[in-house]
Amino acid sequence: MEIAFNAWKQAYPEIIIEKIEVPQAQDYSFELGSLDNLDPREGTAFVAFDERFGNFKRVELMQSALDRGFKLESFISPRSMLSSNIRIGPNTFIGDGVVIGHGSRIDYNSVLLSGTQIGSSVHIRSSCWLESGTIVGNSAQIGAHSILRSGAIIAGNVNIGRGCELGWPQRYDKDIDARTFFDPRYDSPIYVYG
Repeated sequence: MEIAFNAWKQAYPEIIIEKIEVPQAQDYSFELGSLDNLDPREGTAFVAFDERFGNFKRVELMQSALDRGFKLESFISPRSMLSSNIRIGPNTFIGDGVVIGHGSRIDYNSVLLSGTQIGSSVHIRSSCWLESGTIVGNSAQIGAHSILRSGAIIAGNVNIGRGCELGWPQRYDKDIDARTFFDPRYDSPIYVYG
């Protein structure tokens, strides 16, 4: 959450940015009283991220904000380089030094941390997390809820399935099935079935 808050404050010092904590109960449900005390007509919202928070819980909190009438903004760093004809969904974070090529699409609730490079005609589906130093080649497709760790290089025209985690800092030249994990603690990928 600090990354998002500090990025907004630094990029837009003329805007009043307020951090609203939404705690979780012991059963991991959200205690939404802090949202209920706000008037959505007085501003917009950005549901901040934390890797520990998880994509599914972030989507749940986004829906709670939308249900209360909040408009969800995306953060696009003024120090990023975005080509023409791209689409960025709501509640997406585009960090400093991110490069996005022509005709690419970044769906809602995705996080592209500083230094991520996205080629042309790439489609990153919803709720993806791309760490600093990730490179995605032209016309690649990244499935929803996928995590690309630092050093992951996705070759052009490669399709990464839904819910994958690419933790090995290497070049991925072939399509990867959904729910495949390349965990640096293991010598071979982990496949999740069911």
